[in-house]
Amino acid sequence: MTAGAAPGPEAEARALIRRLYALEEGPMRARAAARALGAVEPERAAELIAALARRGAGEARGAMAAIGQALRDPEPDLPYAWRADLYAVAAGRGLAEVTGLLVAPPPRAPWRPPRDKADARLAHLTLGHKKALARAHRDPDLLARLAAEGEPSVVRELLRNPQLTEPFVVRIAARRPCRPETLRCVVESPRWRTRTAVALAVVRNPYAETELALKLLAVLPGAEVADVARDGALHPLVRAVAARLVAGRAG
Repeated sequence: MTAGAAPGPEAEARALIRRLYALEEGPMRARAAARALGAVEPERAAELIAALARRGAGEARGAMAAIGQALRDPEPDLPYAWRADLYAVAAGRGLAEVTGLLVAPPPRAPWRPPRDKADARLAHLTLGHKKALARAHRDPDLLARLAAEGEPSVVRELLRNPQLTEPFVVRIAARRPCRPETLRCVVESPRWRTRTAVALAVVRNPYAETELALKLLAVLPGAEVADVARDGALHPLVRAVAARLVAGRAG
């Protein structure tokens, strides 16, 4: 690199990973990601995000999660005109891993409430009582029943229960049919959203909002992304972005 030349996207990606990992995971990290992206032109931002996506799971996981959050939330550092330019650049260059973070088509499988979802053991409980049980109860059978109902506000409390294990959360994320709002609760949980198995279960659930699945794709390992690309039950856009990621990482 010549003196004074701007760093390439790979170097910028490494620097951004280091900067974001120095911050607490959550809103603070997302705001820092928004400021970092907003400080450069959309052309450079598109290359930077694509470089991060090519790095796959591991060190880039937290950075991609923060960028996904920043692009989803109304951040003053990323006005809609800037986002529109980012989309245009990424679309023109075929960077599906970037455009996928900016679109939100409906889920592949539309959610329809079941005709009979009553659980005899839970039928007499109020919503507040269910939330309290979900937050602190130890009975695995009861927790499983609460999870099976899929009420988002209850699941949100359930995800805070210290008794929960990763396999239990994976079962919640993989349940079909499942309300999209319930899957969003899983993704928004700081404790669980960066777990590879949990993220994969959400991505492979056809009831997940496509926006969420696209944002999680870039943090999955290569073999899992390749499986997503071949999964005919998923949204065509999710499969297309997965295939693009596989090709980009191979290159």
